[in-house]
Amino acid sequence: MTVTSHAHPSTPTQPLPEGIVQELAEFEEYIKEYRRGEIGEVKMQKIRLQFGTYAQRQDGVQMQRIKIPGAVLSGDQLTCLADAAERFGSAFVHFTTREDAQIYYLKLEEAPDLMRFLARGGITTREACGNTVRNITACYRAGTSPTEAFDVAPYAHALFRYLVRNDHNQVMGRKFKITFEGCTEDHSGIRIHDIGWLARVKQENGRERRGFAVHVGGGLGGAPMLSHLYTDFLPVEEMYNFASAILRLFDRYGERKSRMKARMKFLIQSMGWEKFREALDKEREVVGPIPFPPEDLVDVHQPIPAPRRALPVRDDRPAYLRWHSDSVVAHKIPGLRGVNVRLRLGDIESEPLRKLANVVRRYSANEARVSIEQNLYLPWVREEELPALYDALVAIGLGDAGAETVEDITTCPAADTCRLGIASAKGLGSALSAALETELAEYADVARDVKIKISGCPNGCAQHAVADIGFHSAAQTEDGRTVPSYLLFVGGKADLETSRLAGVMGRFPAKNGIKVLEALLSLYQQERQPGEDFGSCAERLGEEKIKAILEPLRAVPSFEQDPSFYQDWGHANEKFAVRQGVKGECAGTTVAEKIPSVADAQEALAQAEAYFSHKEFEAALAAGYEAAAAAARVPLYRRLVDPFTPEQTLWEFENIFVRSGQTGGQWKDLRVEFDALRQVEPGESTARAIVDRAREFGTFCAGFKADPIKFKAARAAAQEAAD
Repeated sequence: MTVTSHAHPSTPTQPLPEGIVQELAEFEEYIKEYRRGEIGEVKMQKIRLQFGTYAQRQDGVQMQRIKIPGAVLSGDQLTCLADAAERFGSAFVHFTTREDAQIYYLKLEEAPDLMRFLARGGITTREACGNTVRNITACYRAGTSPTEAFDVAPYAHALFRYLVRNDHNQVMGRKFKITFEGCTEDHSGIRIHDIGWLARVKQENGRERRGFAVHVGGGLGGAPMLSHLYTDFLPVEEMYNFASAILRLFDRYGERKSRMKARMKFLIQSMGWEKFREALDKEREVVGPIPFPPEDLVDVHQPIPAPRRALPVRDDRPAYLRWHSDSVVAHKIPGLRGVNVRLRLGDIESEPLRKLANVVRRYSANEARVSIEQNLYLPWVREEELPALYDALVAIGLGDAGAETVEDITTCPAADTCRLGIASAKGLGSALSAALETELAEYADVARDVKIKISGCPNGCAQHAVADIGFHSAAQTEDGRTVPSYLLFVGGKADLETSRLAGVMGRFPAKNGIKVLEALLSLYQQERQPGEDFGSCAERLGEEKIKAILEPLRAVPSFEQDPSFYQDWGHANEKFAVRQGVKGECAGTTVAEKIPSVADAQEALAQAEAYFSHKEFEAALAAGYEAAAAAARVPLYRRLVDPFTPEQTLWEFENIFVRSGQTGGQWKDLRVEFDALRQVEPGESTARAIVDRAREFGTFCAGFKADPIKFKAARAAAQEAAD
């Protein structure tokens, strides 16, 4: 890819916390060691994924995922993203369905400097990938919606701060996704997350009490599942307790060997919902109360402009009226409106993003939000300034109507940049969107609320399984040639009242994508009943009828008859082929190449003894702690657990082996014990104590035979260990 050269923008000036300075310096050193061949590919993958740096489809460059907790960005942060993309990437930003931002064509050596640049703007990439808690998302209309129970954004940010860099959730079996919703409509996908927090308010003794209906165990991918309702009201004060308990349970009993079965939904499936719930209740008791102080609720919004009492400006321009109909939404504060800025396929280049940041400062109190529809939302627009805002957006090429309508198609990057992408979801998405504005425009009104989502592979980053009309790219072979194709999904929905997974209608050549869409919209137009939405209509008609109507569109002509069927959308001059032998990094790796051994632990203990014999007691304390961790790594590796730090290692041993009852009641509170031994005043007796305890623990670990944990067999022992 050719990237235009740009002058480097200025660097944000916010000082970096010492912890971030240190961890980015360590990341930089790891990259140097990797380039020198001192650490392997697998370990480097583990490290960079923890920082959100993800291998791109193109060799030698990276995609950088950037977390936007709670979906909230300031105008200054939009400028920071634009500048970062121009300085370190391809001057282009993609916003995702999980409210992240992504920058492409990053050189690995420049990743630490990119992260420093972003951090000075108050933006993090930490744990944006890997086997961690990913970006914690929230309703993009939080604080503005007339229907919300309360503003959930401060709670999303509080939980983000509590969990990021938390040693308890750094090396789980796989990723873990959390979202918050406050409205009576679902703007977050509550039931497709590992935890979905839905705001609720109830009255107790004449006072309002805040809480959440809590859904757990949802997820998409190749085996999509909707979540279970754990409770219809959990007081907000118990949020940390609940999150900690469920993460411990998932870390302890979740699958690690089979990467495609390692999400929490599969743990719940294997245990059964009632047994999982029983285990979670017990774990919450073991965890105990975790304070949720009022100061954790930081107001994440910019100062809200005082609404003026001027009369709304009348504007009869047809283009403005259509934009207003599609983009402007009701607000809880009289005189204000929310505005969706449509970003086609979630993409925007640096220069218009910088200009949009100025618009955000001028018209929306310096605040924007990222939506799961891949648009940007302006939450604080004065009603009388809507025409001026529209003109400002048109001037920078962002005044398109169609936001959150059938034209506003969701796609992931797919084969354009993703290693797992099979075909170009963006190519098909662009073609369908263009068709809806031209030859399929007659369906725009009747199909206004239809959601179309296109993923580049079964993992479902575009959330195709809950779309009215969803596609995920595939391939098929005709006469020895590969044909770009899509599996078609119909009738999905993500809603608070009714959520359902779409049914699979079959595989269709990509070339027929527009005809497939036309057939479905025509069927809906002809068959719908008054007030019936697309999904309900499809459910009533049934899969058999829909498949019969679509069947002729599954045929692929020979290459000689029509070679265009063998080319991908957006790549007409390229031969289509599925890449072979390339592994994606969505699942990540759990362990590095080097296998820990008892000899390593003994060597670490010998080092501690050497420090002690030379009366270097402070060094002996640190080395004793390291020796205990080295011993714990041996059985943990057999369980496919490979922590990053000694602190994480001792915690993982305690959580996985001690708390499941496998140690026969020994080594309770292992992490706390060794932390206390290390943190005392250095001296002969204190150093001797930690070295002796490390030796005792090392001996235990050398003889400890840990089988893969099976929850059913471990329940009674775990109860005993907790008592």
